[in-house]
Amino acid sequence: MTMLSFLIPVGVLGLVAWIVVGFTRSRAAEAFTLATATAFYARVLFIVGLLMSLSGAGVVIKALIGFIHPGYSYYDYSSVAKPVPPGFPNPGPPSNFVDQQRSQDLVLGITLIVVGLLVAGAHYYLARAVARMAGGSPTWVTRGTILALTVTTAVGAIPAAAIGIYQMLSYFIVGGSQNLGQLWGEPVGAAIAFVPAWLYVMTRLIRDLQRPPTTTPAPAP
Repeated sequence: MTMLSFLIPVGVLGLVAWIVVGFTRSRAAEAFTLATATAFYARVLFIVGLLMSLSGAGVVIKALIGFIHPGYSYYDYSSVAKPVPPGFPNPGPPSNFVDQQRSQDLVLGITLIVVGLLVAGAHYYLARAVARMAGGSPTWVTRGTILALTVTTAVGAIPAAAIGIYQMLSYFIVGGSQNLGQLWGEPVGAAIAFVPAWLYVMTRLIRDLQRPPTTTPAPAP
């Protein structure tokens, strides 16, 4: 849930800016109808669903990295815990604590992927349905969707890639046993999920910006 908690405040700020732009455009040129509001709602929830799925994919990848070696993604408290005399209860976590964490991450990640895809798919078809109505496909909503996806995936991809590379190099150079704070499975998993998505939507945004604007023929004198 770390990536989602990081993206939520960024998404709220972006949503406020998007609403301000839409309100300005609707007052200036494009009419604001119920279909416009529905289209905006559908695109916002479409983005939310995609971000949920990407975050879930990052969590699943983190757990899979933990299968390669638990120390890449999880703290192994049993390796640093002091031995307990016979007959005394163990105050630390259970011996299968890492397995429990890994299983919980797999369940969480798969849940986020499935729920996110369902949310994104349902609102994608809702957006297509209202696009045929009057005011159901304003420019500030359609083009703003690609821009919003580019910004949110970049916010998730760039820090995750930088932190993941740093922590992975630090883990192998300094040594995992000497530097327990450099678990790299989580940021690397998030980077693997978000970086390809960011590059894809950024490519779509560039194509959209390079597309020649549609011109309406001038009325006959």
